[in-house]
Amino acid sequence: DATGRLDELTSGLHGYLKIEADKVALAFDRDDPEQAAFVHDAARFCQVFDAQSGRLVFQSDAIRPLGLHFTAPEVRTLREEGRPRDFSTPFGRIRLSNSPIAPPGGGVYLLQTGVSLDPIERTLARFRDLLLLGVPAGLLAAALAGWWMARIGLAPLNRLAAAARAIDARDLGQRLPVRGADDELDEVSAEFNAALGRLERAVGEMRQFSTALAHELRTPLTALRGEIEMALLGAGEDEAGSRRLSSQLEEVDKLKQLIDRLLTLARAETGDIPLAVGPVDLVPLCASLVDQLDLVAGVRDVTLECAAEGRVVVLGDAQWLERLLLNLVDNALKFTPAGGRVHVRVRREGGEAVLEVTDTGIGIAADVIPRVFERFFRAAPAREADPKGTGLGLSLVKWIVDSHHGRIGVRSEPGRGTTFTVSLPAADAEAGHTPPSPPDPSFAR
Repeated sequence: DATGRLDELTSGLHGYLKIEADKVALAFDRDDPEQAAFVHDAARFCQVFDAQSGRLVFQSDAIRPLGLHFTAPEVRTLREEGRPRDFSTPFGRIRLSNSPIAPPGGGVYLLQTGVSLDPIERTLARFRDLLLLGVPAGLLAAALAGWWMARIGLAPLNRLAAAARAIDARDLGQRLPVRGADDELDEVSAEFNAALGRLERAVGEMRQFSTALAHELRTPLTALRGEIEMALLGAGEDEAGSRRLSSQLEEVDKLKQLIDRLLTLARAETGDIPLAVGPVDLVPLCASLVDQLDLVAGVRDVTLECAAEGRVVVLGDAQWLERLLLNLVDNALKFTPAGGRVHVRVRREGGEAVLEVTDTGIGIAADVIPRVFERFFRAAPAREADPKGTGLGLSLVKWIVDSHHGRIGVRSEPGRGTTFTVSLPAADAEAGHTPPSPPDPSFAR
């Protein structure tokens, strides 16, 4: 504290300062090292003024170069204030005390004792630099240490989360690791594993029920269909009865188709349907499908065309990929009015095989597009255009795309048409061993 040190020097110097007839002397025991050192420090920056005239009567060697001269009014003001003041000099800043002295010989004087502020300011500057550099560095170090400790602390939780994400309906036999630390994470793992066990048993029971249900339902449906067909043969010329029986036969077929699709989806989503993965060229697949559906398109008076570019090979199950394309094109034909057009395009974009099915049909409202892949979901226009539909075709399409690590998107405008875009990871074209493409890769039906 500069002010405290200055007060100590000033009060001590008063006891050693002798003034007689404007002559200033320092009276102390020069044989006492401690006393001599104190007087030397106290008188280093020292000067004495006549308080009445303002005349300088004493000035130490160290303070003389600083140029601290004052006029008579300034001397009187400093004596009256009696408090320390700071001054800037060519050699740095200094703090001077201002204390009046009235020696026994008469007169009134102003004693100024000073201490240099440079050491204090250098210390403050170093401290300021330390704050400017050290605090950010300390905060950064603390942040890095916190991040590192948090990462170490969260590592078991991250491993647990990764193991949980790896579990799906296709392999419910997996379990989360239990470290044996007997902590909260082990407790969570144990509870989660118990829940997985219950879920695995429930799914197993559901699979058994689905299989039994298929056999139990298919048998009476087959028998019912046979009896209806026999009744149709015996209906003879009864047109009304024949129409009713034909309608019942259609309903039985629709119910059988619904059961078959539900069972297929259930088996697919639980991993009971293995994929026969191999190289598949989508170009001849597209051509073959257009040939198959050519008659259907002609009956509906819809133009069906396919455009393919070169060889577009993917690794997948040829039968399921054909089912994917068949469902999309069949949907497009159902919802495209007479005189419309369905266009199938196969191409390669970078590392992906892209399959597009575009129609000029009734379209899909924007608010229902996110739901088109849900089971049994059918928008009102779709129910009106195809009353016999089950609402399961696009659900199966979505499963096929996901099983081939692809993605599917929908763009549509009501009254203008719809485009389904399927993107699958492309394979090396040289890997394909499917039948060759037709001579003209772009043809219309």
